[in-house]
Amino acid sequence: YLLEEGPTSPANGQADMSSGRTIGDEYQRTVGAFFAIYWMMRIDIDGKDGFSAGVDTSWTPIAVSGKDDGRVLQAEKRLQFKHNAKWDFFRKLLVDSGLLVEKKRKGAFKSDTRWVVNERRLMSLLALTAFHDIMKMRLILPQVQPEHAPYHGYAAGDTIGDHDHALSYIMEFYPDMLPSFKGLTAAEKCSVQFTQCNLCFNHGWFVQAEAPPGAIFTKFRQALIKDKKSQIGQRDVALYFVHWLTDLAGAEPTPLAGCEKFVTKFPLPVLNSFLRSFEFVERIASESETQVMEEYLQMRWAEADPPVGPAPDGAGAIAKMRLMCMAQSNAEPVIRAFDQLADDDRDVLSFEMALSGCDGQCFSSHLVPKEVSSSLHGPAFLVYYGPAFLQNLGTDSAARRLSVLAEIYRSARELWPASAKKADTCVTIRIDMIKSLSTADIQDVFAKGDFWMLVKHNESEAFVEKGSKKRLNQMIVSRQSFQVLNLANVAHLPF
Repeated sequence: YLLEEGPTSPANGQADMSSGRTIGDEYQRTVGAFFAIYWMMRIDIDGKDGFSAGVDTSWTPIAVSGKDDGRVLQAEKRLQFKHNAKWDFFRKLLVDSGLLVEKKRKGAFKSDTRWVVNERRLMSLLALTAFHDIMKMRLILPQVQPEHAPYHGYAAGDTIGDHDHALSYIMEFYPDMLPSFKGLTAAEKCSVQFTQCNLCFNHGWFVQAEAPPGAIFTKFRQALIKDKKSQIGQRDVALYFVHWLTDLAGAEPTPLAGCEKFVTKFPLPVLNSFLRSFEFVERIASESETQVMEEYLQMRWAEADPPVGPAPDGAGAIAKMRLMCMAQSNAEPVIRAFDQLADDDRDVLSFEMALSGCDGQCFSSHLVPKEVSSSLHGPAFLVYYGPAFLQNLGTDSAARRLSVLAEIYRSARELWPASAKKADTCVTIRIDMIKSLSTADIQDVFAKGDFWMLVKHNESEAFVEKGSKKRLNQMIVSRQSFQVLNLANVAHLPF
């Protein structure tokens, strides 16, 4: 869909694109996604070089010779990516999605196996890559017809402004307008349509164990069951992530320079964590939200580098595994600090971080407090920016920061008392204002006559905010719900 400059296209290359990019850049990004697919399918040949560094003037993949290789920019980063990227995880995703199939060959003296391209499945991915962004051109956005209304909140006659919903509308009701989609089998059409679903999935929440299972997976799982009537399986979820990965890999409009978005602009440890997590997310097609989360947490603990000790057991196990994921490079001091906490702080973290936020679901009973496994309650809390708070440890005591988190959870429970009726509910607690502060900085607020409080904004979220006596009186008069956080001496706790 690259439009040539002419009487119907803008002379400056700008077009009426919802993304705000030039139509040329959008075209190059699509080509970049195609290249990402090509390189991933050739990992065992020249794909690692092509993905990491692109091609030279003769279209030969560039094998970077060293950090001073003048053929590419940022040669050292490209070399590090080639050597340290988890290529096995790339391949596993291709296998899980059905793009690669293992074939056994029998010889006269020995047998071996090889990977074979599933051409029908690959054709679906190529077709999707070709047309998935065409609805960014406002000129061709469809209008909802009366017989299809309402459609994802759009009434009859409305132009569907969301480009993903617009494409889904065409695929569902007017597939003949997309010949490459029309030519797919019914099963492949269903799989491609699933990639355009609004899954409401925040991958960062999962990778960092920032949220309870309900907040991460419930809407995702509902989309699998409701929108596609349980026709979606693990291989379709995997294809969704292949599309997500290749689309992002080609996000820079420089397709001949390799997949620069990942290679030069994306933290490799984060990418590797995402790649490792895909196989667990895929399981949501056949397992419960809490099962998937528990299996993922156990894997992260077992594969921690450096190792963090034997797998935890007992009331605080889920809390410790979540805190390890949240803390990332600070995992070791945070885990050690958990055992140093006062009993009431440790108990609060153990209880609150073990709630699933899912109706009728609980983590394995030997990993959570008895109060959690014996009687399901809610709401469960998502402490937004909890990982950032632990990752910004600096010279702080890890135990003091955990005590701050415990106090936040404790105050949130005062605002939302535990109830069996809310076991399938999740509430967001925003700690934006303190995520980068040291415990000394947090305590300094009290020295100035102010304080910290948790303010309930609505039934779904509360914010940690700085308060004054004047504001406190105003909130009392207006009957706004809040809790003053007991953090005045946090910097002087005995650890």
